[in-house]
Amino acid sequence: MSKKNKLRVLEGENMGENGGSLSDIRVLDFTGELGPYAAKMYAGLGADVIHLEPIDGDPLRKCGPFFKGIPGRERGLQFLYYNADKKGMPLDLRNEKGREIFVELCRRADLLLESFTPGFLEGVGLSYDVLSTVNPKLVQTSITPFGQFGPYSKYPGSDLTCSALGGFLFLAGVGNDKPVRASDNQAYRMAEAYAAVGSSIALYFAKKTGIGQFVDVAGIESVGMALENAAQFWDLEGTNRRGLGRIAGGGIIHPCKDGYVVVVAIMGRNKPMWEPFVKWMKEEAVDEWEIFDDDKWIDVDYRASAEGYELFCRIFERYSMQHEKAYIYDKGQAHRVAVSPVSDGKDLLENPQLKYRNFWKTLHHDTLQGDVVYPGAPYEFGNLKWELRNPAPSFGQHTAEILAECGYTKNDITLLAKEGVVYVAES
Repeated sequence: MSKKNKLRVLEGENMGENGGSLSDIRVLDFTGELGPYAAKMYAGLGADVIHLEPIDGDPLRKCGPFFKGIPGRERGLQFLYYNADKKGMPLDLRNEKGREIFVELCRRADLLLESFTPGFLEGVGLSYDVLSTVNPKLVQTSITPFGQFGPYSKYPGSDLTCSALGGFLFLAGVGNDKPVRASDNQAYRMAEAYAAVGSSIALYFAKKTGIGQFVDVAGIESVGMALENAAQFWDLEGTNRRGLGRIAGGGIIHPCKDGYVVVVAIMGRNKPMWEPFVKWMKEEAVDEWEIFDDDKWIDVDYRASAEGYELFCRIFERYSMQHEKAYIYDKGQAHRVAVSPVSDGKDLLENPQLKYRNFWKTLHHDTLQGDVVYPGAPYEFGNLKWELRNPAPSFGQHTAEILAECGYTKNDITLLAKEGVVYVAES
């Protein structure tokens, strides 16, 4: 997009009938540790998203890290990030009046995102058959570890079990080494991304036909989608794909002056890929660069040998330890060599590409009396406008507002709060 067109978008021109947002879409988000990112993707584009949570609070509120390291119901950074720009209301679905409120909310909604254990909603009389009778256009997307059906559907699950059963853990290892888990809940995030995509397709179908549907997202399947050709390796060759291991120049992480870099100087027997690396080392006058100017490095077996690996590391790391990762990255790019810094949190916040694209967003929280820095959108649109507008809701912040929109009076709301059906924050 040209800078002129980008400016016109930012100024609100050429936006479309809803002002460049999804403001005509209402989303109910009854998720916890699994699921909130799917609704967040709609909230950032202006959809009216209501985050419902159990009467005793969303479990994500208890998950750290916490703002300035101090635990508290309103201080969990995960909850704050995943629920920004959503309204919030605690609601007890085990109470008949709570179920009545839920049905009324579904009657007014376009999309319900939930992560209840399979069978829970049916058990309290809130199956999709019931909800779709009230609202035939309703799309209900269920996000669970194993899906609604099958031999594992009733089993308890977690991000770890999804990663393990889905094959993700096994990939992150070499040879007979034990599997390695990537930090944070990567399997859950995969499921949430697919849930957002599947929900959008179902919403489009509902808009065209007037017919809603139930969308079943299983974490184990979402993880399986991220494995590239791991399963096919076994199917076609009878081998299990894992990490490459200690192969010189083959995606190995090397230390440098201020951290680490990863280098892919060659793949297979690709000599044209190796030659720019050798030229780079020569032009930098790296000690013993001449050793790289030898066809033995084109031999995969030699690069995988202890001699080849140790020799590569000795020469390259003598160079890399003299320079910072940004310098190595720039020089590698100039020579068309696949080298990249291994970024930590500080690097990400200072990354010039992310700064240029205005990726990081700062939002002030009155309840915290401080600012929190958040990741921005994972995309830029030509007409739709993504924004970070409001902090995540405090516990019960919007209960009175949401119930009033459903026709409840102040007295009704006060009584519901006294009965423990909802929780209303003090104004």
